[in-house]
Amino acid sequence: MPQMHVSTRRDLLVCRKCDAEFPEGRATKDGWTYECPECGEATGLGEGLRRV
Repeated sequence: MPQMHVSTRRDLLVCRKCDAEFPEGRATKDGWTYECPECGEATGLGEGLRRV
């Protein structure tokens, strides 16, 4: 039976360009590279995206 992942404040990211807040899983497809799913301009943890 599949389990649903519940987002916690710990795995939320914020875009430094558009201020969108979203779960970490939405920002990566491969678990290695990160990009804002809202604007697509901010990339990288610590550079374009930051943890909440």
